[in-house]
Amino acid sequence: MPSKQKASDPVTHLIGGAVSGLCACVFVQPLDLIKTRLQQQQQAHLAFIKQGGQAGLTIAPLESTIWKTVFGIIKEGSVLSLWRGTAPTIVRNVPGAAMYFTVLNEARTLLARRKINNGSERADANNASGSALPKLSNTENLVAGGASRAAIGFVMMPATVIKVRYESNLYNYKTMSGAFTSIFRTEGIRGLWAGFGATAMRDAPLAGLYVLFYEQAKTHLGNLRATSSHFDVSTPTIHMVAGVTAGFFSTTLTHPFDMLKTRMQLKPAEYKNVLQAARKVLMEEGAIGFLDGILVRTVRKSIHSAISWTVYEEVVRWHVSRKADHLV
Repeated sequence: MPSKQKASDPVTHLIGGAVSGLCACVFVQPLDLIKTRLQQQQQAHLAFIKQGGQAGLTIAPLESTIWKTVFGIIKEGSVLSLWRGTAPTIVRNVPGAAMYFTVLNEARTLLARRKINNGSERADANNASGSALPKLSNTENLVAGGASRAAIGFVMMPATVIKVRYESNLYNYKTMSGAFTSIFRTEGIRGLWAGFGATAMRDAPLAGLYVLFYEQAKTHLGNLRATSSHFDVSTPTIHMVAGVTAGFFSTTLTHPFDMLKTRMQLKPAEYKNVLQAARKVLMEEGAIGFLDGILVRTVRKSIHSAISWTVYEEVVRWHVSRKADHLV
């Protein structure tokens, strides 16, 4: 019983979330930058076509291939240019991940206690998968993940806007403070929350679906390990595979909202709100336009989620086992 109390210790989840957020964002920052540039280049291509071409140009300025984008970024400076925007990403992701995992754990713990009080189910941890986290139903995981992400997303929105614009070459921001000042001066306080509607419509379902898929995959893999002698894998491996699987499916299903969010943050004058932006994309690009950048984002998000959740679970599991050993 003491270990379960420690599993709910907010400080443990705060530290686990911060460490996982730092590891994940540094590792996948190049993919995030490439995704932003690819979506930006698609907009430049559409603007060229809409204006009927520019003087002296016979082909639209479209370089929307991953390798051309990578080499173009490297030409701007060096290989380290692929990590442009890492500082605002860390500012956004580390506290954001720390708060998200803490709030998510509190929400899941609250739901688990409610089930105990109602006598409907025993709140066991997912022992077969080696998890130290509460076990909930699919609906409860969906609600807990979505509500937690939406709340933290609102708090961290200014950092998200600055991060996206810092990665783009449409703006010449030299520092994060300069970016903040420029946005506030030219667009007011609303500019710092540009694209929040699309972000919430993406992040809440994304997080809810992710937690649902992750817990399902983790449970099935854990049961497989417990019943099959041919599937002898470590607990971190189960968490990593579950993270990649959940990241792939949840990201694919919510990608259109990410594409709309990015455009609203890069060009708020053209993409004013979710409905207007969706109509504009549909009319100018067709339904295929909603899939702009999906390959890079799916790969990036799957890797990011797998690293983030694996590190987080391991930090929590290590802390719980360490405290349990001290009590023996």
